[in-house]
Amino acid sequence: MTASLPPDAAPGSVFFGMMGTPFRSETVTSLFRMVDAALRQGRHVTVWNCGHATGLSQISLCRPPDLFAPDAPAGTTTATLVQALKRRYGDQLEWLVCRYCMEERGNTQQIPEAMVKIPFSFQHYLSAADSAMVLGVKS
Repeated sequence: MTASLPPDAAPGSVFFGMMGTPFRSETVTSLFRMVDAALRQGRHVTVWNCGHATGLSQISLCRPPDLFAPDAPAGTTTATLVQALKRRYGDQLEWLVCRYCMEERGNTQQIPEAMVKIPFSFQHYLSAADSAMVLGVKS
């Protein structure tokens, strides 16, 4: 069953804040599923990446070989998923990366689709959205 908006509802904008270390749980999978669903509903989606989540859109991503299937191709990276979403939905998706977190973690080689923003603009994008969800890691 595919999620959809009620017939009389106007699509709005959604803000997703991705914080912390994304691969500690299924957070990345959840993020991409929610982003894809919102985009399919016609919503404008903004994804803000902070902390180690700034690595999701690195050009330099390198997937380790699968030890259980060494002859299998390496597969898709999160950066290629972002690029595919941008190709499909264009300006309907904004993929933003916090400059401070990106530089602090050495994730400076970002895909062209990722827009690097100063940390203080987080509040601007959050406030501009009709609804928001922040995904993070609780230590």
